[in-house]
Amino acid sequence: MIKRILIFSAFILSVKGYSQTDSTSTDPVKDTTNLNSLNLPIFSTSGGDLEGDLEQQDVSSLLMSSRDVFTQFASFQFGAARYRMRGYMAENQLVMINGVNVNNLETGFSSWSNWGGLNDVTRFVENRFGNVANRMNFGGPGGYTNIDSKASSFKKGTRVSYMSANRIFQHRGMITHSTGMMQNGWAITVSASIRQGDAKNAPKMYSPGTYFNSSAFYVAIDKRVNDKHLLSFTGFGAPIEQGRSSAATMETFQAAGSNYYNDLWGYQNGKVRNAAVSKTNRPMLMLSHIFTPTNDTKLSTTVYFNFGKSSLTGINWNNTAVPRPDYYKYLPSYFYTPGDTVNGDIATNNWANDINTSQINWDKMIAMNQANLWTDPAQAGNINTTDTRARYIVENRIEDLKNYGFNSVFNKRKNKMFLSLGVNGNIYRDRKYKVMEDLLGATFWIDVDQFAENLGINSTFAQNNIDKPNQKIYKGDKFGYDYSLNINRGEVWGQMEYSLKKLDYYVGLTLSDNMIWREGYVANGKFPTDSKGKSETKNFFNYGVKGGLTYKISGRHYITANASFLTRTPEAANIFISPRVRNDIVQGVKSEQVLSGDINYIIRYPGLKIRATYYYTQIDNQTWVRTFWHDAYSNNVNLIMRGVNQTHQGIELGVEKTLFISHVIQGAFGYGSFVYTNRPKLDAYQDNNNTSLYTDRTVYLKNYKVGGTPQLVAGLGYKYNGKKMWFAGLSVNYFDQIYIEPNPDRRTAEAVEKYITANNGVNTLVTDQERLPSYFTLNLQAGKSFRVMKKYYLRFNLTVNNLLNSQKIRTTGFEQLRWDQANISTFDNKYYYMQGITYMGGLNFSF
Repeated sequence: MIKRILIFSAFILSVKGYSQTDSTSTDPVKDTTNLNSLNLPIFSTSGGDLEGDLEQQDVSSLLMSSRDVFTQFASFQFGAARYRMRGYMAENQLVMINGVNVNNLETGFSSWSNWGGLNDVTRFVENRFGNVANRMNFGGPGGYTNIDSKASSFKKGTRVSYMSANRIFQHRGMITHSTGMMQNGWAITVSASIRQGDAKNAPKMYSPGTYFNSSAFYVAIDKRVNDKHLLSFTGFGAPIEQGRSSAATMETFQAAGSNYYNDLWGYQNGKVRNAAVSKTNRPMLMLSHIFTPTNDTKLSTTVYFNFGKSSLTGINWNNTAVPRPDYYKYLPSYFYTPGDTVNGDIATNNWANDINTSQINWDKMIAMNQANLWTDPAQAGNINTTDTRARYIVENRIEDLKNYGFNSVFNKRKNKMFLSLGVNGNIYRDRKYKVMEDLLGATFWIDVDQFAENLGINSTFAQNNIDKPNQKIYKGDKFGYDYSLNINRGEVWGQMEYSLKKLDYYVGLTLSDNMIWREGYVANGKFPTDSKGKSETKNFFNYGVKGGLTYKISGRHYITANASFLTRTPEAANIFISPRVRNDIVQGVKSEQVLSGDINYIIRYPGLKIRATYYYTQIDNQTWVRTFWHDAYSNNVNLIMRGVNQTHQGIELGVEKTLFISHVIQGAFGYGSFVYTNRPKLDAYQDNNNTSLYTDRTVYLKNYKVGGTPQLVAGLGYKYNGKKMWFAGLSVNYFDQIYIEPNPDRRTAEAVEKYITANNGVNTLVTDQERLPSYFTLNLQAGKSFRVMKKYYLRFNLTVNNLLNSQKIRTTGFEQLRWDQANISTFDNKYYYMQGITYMGGLNFSF
């Protein structure tokens, strides 16, 4: 890998004559005058106080605004509907901080929660969507976002703010201070915030049992050594604790009498307790050297370290009843039988009136643990009257990350050319293991796989750790599994831009090498020779090319066209059949292929902005691995779909018209067709057995819709800008073409055999894809600024979403991966509902 990078770097650096598009700018990185930026406009945000409500959002669209009208609607108006621009998942958009790629190497996503709450110091954002030129990295079909967090980027001053909300948190306080660049060459910026959602009030929230508590810190120090050298340090982190919510079936919502039913919580000794608590604390440290030998040349080099843990708790159990309250055998439908409605009516009444039926019964689990006295087999019937073996526990699934990286970017302008070259690399280690969080009143837990105890031919088969058989696990001990996913990655890339009188164009190239392997730290009894130690190393050599044209019809009208083709490494977790317990690699896994293009017509007048776009993206050779519980096998099942192809194509239209200076009318319309385009192969494996349940089943997935996002959106907004620094606006938004994500196993010939009818048709209950009802929302925005003593500012902002308080909107859903051929409704589709009326109101004082 290193040899390939060095050879390509030498080739790129030997190229002569590349130069910059506009010789009038003094900073090649911050030069935004180039008309090539109109491919999709560069947006620089001034920041806002809106923050995302999605629990696991990967691109925090609510932290950025945009001068592009459609992107502005997608960020602020369509977000609550789980809208994804062009149907893209987050790995298609590159996110950078000071030019450093912060997308997770393992998943391709970027977790904005790593710097959540630091709104003041993440306000300066350059965001360009789609296939575009990028002077800091190669990027992907979804464009890029770059956050400038250097201390010298902030003006001198202090900002204090408070926000109240009824969304993911209820209170937020924040303070930020910056010295600006001082005469001695130093610049220092610090920021801190706290966000709180009190668990005591959790049952009163839209999603009962949820809560959110977070703090955040940021320190940046710049030292200008001289006119040519700047040293810049940035460090930030955002420890977060969150009680999660879950999707549910329609029967469960109806039985509980709420569209916001959450099965993850219950009362313990009269207090709310959530079983699924996630914690994240992954700070990042960055040290940069910026060298500007001339006004036309810049070399930026950064070394960085991203580290820390994320975790998620969950209930585990041994030789006892399933603790989930919405388990299908506990729902009323399970008790209704032909000719007998008594038991069903009893279950219905319990769900409506007994909190210990509809929610987790923590007290019952603790009582069962305390009553389960332990008999040591070696003592032949001598019962220990004090030690108890846990039937139920709360385990904590931890990921401990260490990611070392470097990034170097060279920019050069000469006449009408602009050259950008870059090299970057990572050493990424993510160790995953479980620890005992809570024994729920018991003395210990035994580290065995209860579902494998009767399957093996020897006593070690059920052991999770052969080296420590029948190990007693106490609070804080590791158990179950312990392994790491390892990635070594290197990339070189280059881009050249050229500007003529009527035409701008750019071309770019990237080459990268990725080495991925698993390393197990315990020998599992089910896979004694294939669980401990290093797996085979999978190598993925990837490449990409891109280019674009801007034709300047006039100074107000432009036509742009862009295209790219690239290959990329699949998600690391999707390379292994069951990474928790063994090293086996998915059959035939290879790099994904992405072909993308768009054409845009752009109009820019002082009082009128229009962008009309057609886009097309094809993503091939995807590998899809999902794990789900299947009590017929008494174990987890790993479902693997190979060679998945899909296309995303559609149109986008954004219009903004200013009337009489103070009145602004905005409109956005997007229609897409996001579909699967082939028949991939499907494999299934049990976690506790290396013999597959089946392999190479053909999935008849062609022409099914990609689920999880509206494919038709429209919005119309009006805003009034008052003369005395106030504004107010309303927007109405419409959503349609919303599809449930399909279960691939239900689209195989083997799965639907019994449903073939006499006329050779298939029961559509099995194969049809559910489409959710369309809906609209009404949102309100308002704000007011006050100038105090002619030099300070007090600002108020208010945002109200779903102003009509509609609580019957299903935003998305999915088919459960487990399904029953004998009764399709046993494992019905699960859904998420949009929250009713929500607000965020804040005050900030700048001085």
